[in-house]
This record gives sequence, C-alpha cells and structure tokens, in this order.
Amino acid sequence: MKTKRLWTTGVVVTLILAGFVSLFASASPDGLESVLLTGCETTDGEITGGTCVLQAAGDHEIGGAFADYGISFLDNEILGASLAGIIGVILTLAVATGFFWLLARGKKKEHA
Repeated sequence: MKTKRLWTTGVVVTLILAGFVSLFASASPDGLESVLLTGCETTDGEITGGTCVLQAAGDHEIGGAFADYGISFLDNEILGASLAGIIGVILTLAVATGFFWLLARGKKKEHA
C-alpha cells in the first residue's frame, strides 16, 4: 500500500507542477532555434532582415492543438499553458505505463 501512495503522491505533485511551472516557460528561442536564427535580425519574434536558415522554414507540418506550449482552441493563454502541461504529463504517463505494462506482461509469459 505504501508504494501505491507514493505513486499517487508523485503523480499529483507532477500534475500540479506541470500546471504551474508551465506558466513560466520561456518565450525566448531555445538553443536550436537560436542557432537557426544566426544571421537574421528579429523584432518581436519575427524575422525582419538578414539571411538565416530559419527563413526557409514553414509552419508546423503537424501543427495541432498543443503547438507552442499552449492549447490553440483556448483564448486564455494562462489556462492554455497550464492545461497543455497537465495534458502532456497525462499523455506521457499513459504511454510510459502502457509500454512498461507490455514489457512486464511479456516477461510473465516467458516464465510461465
């Protein structure tokens, strides 16, 4: 029972942190995007001059509801960022749990 309580507490704390810490995600470009912007001049996140690799980039091919650390169909940026973090944690936990469940299930059949 202690293990179940530990997992439950861990999941709850993770969801709370994802909902709160995601509000502080930086709008500044990450390392890869900074390198791709080398040689360009930008104003308010838009390329205004120069020549860089990122000029050839188009919109996200996949796009989706969770692009750019938010939820596209919500008008409230704060709520969108929090929900994107929480949904991201839930999806990650679901995929990881399913993957490890399949791995554990396969090992049980081998020993039988």
